Amino acid sequence: MSLELQTNVNDVLNEDQLMLDSKPKKHVPAQWARTTCFILIVVMNLSAWIDLEGLIGEIPLIVVQAPEGWALPSAASLCLSMANIAPAIIVLLRWRQGSRFSEIPYIYLIIVVGLLSCCVLAFTWQRTIFLFGSERSVWFFCCFFTLSMLDCSSSLVFFDYMKRFRDHYLTAVFLGEGLTGIIPTFLLLAQGVGGEATCVLTTNGTSLEPIYSEPRFSVKIYILLLGCVIAASLIAFILLRWTNIIALADAVQSVIYQAEELTTGTDPNENSLMTSVIESPESKSRPQMTRRVFIFLLLINIINSTMLFGCLPSLSTYALLPYGQKAFYYSSLFTPAAYSVALLINLRWETITLRATVIGSAIGLMLCIFIIIIATQSPCPWWSDTTHGAIIIAISWFLATLIIAFLRITIGHRIKLEWKDDQGMFYFGASIQLGLLLGAIPMYFLVNVFNVFTDREPCVIYCLT
Repeated sequence: MSLELQTNVNDVLNEDQLMLDSKPKKHVPAQWARTTCFILIVVMNLSAWIDLEGLIGEIPLIVVQAPEGWALPSAASLCLSMANIAPAIIVLLRWRQGSRFSEIPYIYLIIVVGLLSCCVLAFTWQRTIFLFGSERSVWFFCCFFTLSMLDCSSSLVFFDYMKRFRDHYLTAVFLGEGLTGIIPTFLLLAQGVGGEATCVLTTNGTSLEPIYSEPRFSVKIYILLLGCVIAASLIAFILLRWTNIIALADAVQSVIYQAEELTTGTDPNENSLMTSVIESPESKSRPQMTRRVFIFLLLINIINSTMLFGCLPSLSTYALLPYGQKAFYYSSLFTPAAYSVALLINLRWETITLRATVIGSAIGLMLCIFIIIIATQSPCPWWSDTTHGAIIIAISWFLATLIIAFLRITIGHRIKLEWKDDQGMFYFGASIQLGLLLGAIPMYFLVNVFNVFTDREPCVIYCLT
């Protein structure tokens, strides 16, 4: 009897053990895997804007050798705005394909073509072609236009790609974008000040001619170094796609295995690791953003992008060069770092209230308007050719960039967390590009057609008091 009882007890224990073994074990991601996945996302997003950020930082050297002179930034901004045809095509394709749309091929295209364009630009940026009655930097603008199409599209597809990941990985995207300003800054520091004019007498002693200082290394080397960063981005994306690092890091939005709460979808173009569509109790507990707030935030983002990304880049020469080449150089050096500072602030305040967003936008827009007023007064704006004037305009530009960049990040986080539709980040990226378009096109006509802004000739004395 005791033997039979013991046998029954053993059977029950074995059944319990089998039931325990059959239950799915919770996967605990390794810290190294989470860190590696985060770093790979950061490096992948370096390719989003580093080429254009780097070229904008190099404008002080390029503008003194380009036949367009001070009008070069406005023409480049026009290329940037016209490049929005690429994201417009992507929007159309997404609308036509619906759930079959995949952003993966476009990410490959953006990184690979961006790398090739940098290599071509490095060897051709100085070449000019006689066109429409004057020499023009056709090679530079063709490569700039290509890079602009890619970077404008990256605002859509890179953010769209992040819908697959947990919310905190969105910080990696903004960190990568922030580093697109920091890395060129270090390269510019290593390169040193160049393009500064020294006026010397001509051989007959009747006039002055400029001699420009040389940097430590050339524009070609600088652009090739940017290309190396893009190559690293390509490697990072390949590792994300073709290794199991995402699974090890448990980076995909978690799926709750309850029939009444689970909805899944499968994209035939993706691997199984990245195909879950999530609806979990955690996501249901989040505050839901109303459509009115969503549209209002996008409108704020459009206005801020119009000023910061559309208007100001076209006016950089007219607002900064009246204070000297060094003012232009140091502003180009430190302003991109404002994006990284904004990200550090965002680590403390991931989202802010709607009221704070409106107040911050008002302050940022007032700074932008101040810079535009300074540019309209060129070649003799307030405090021109003075050190304190250079400091004021450089700080104003830095603060405008810092405030609007911070607001852009917080708006993106809030849409990611609170908007119920997974296309929210797609429209967030589209609002940035729309703002750029609305700012760059009017600025091009004001600079190049209506000649509202006046540049300076080298070795000519201005602003006599």
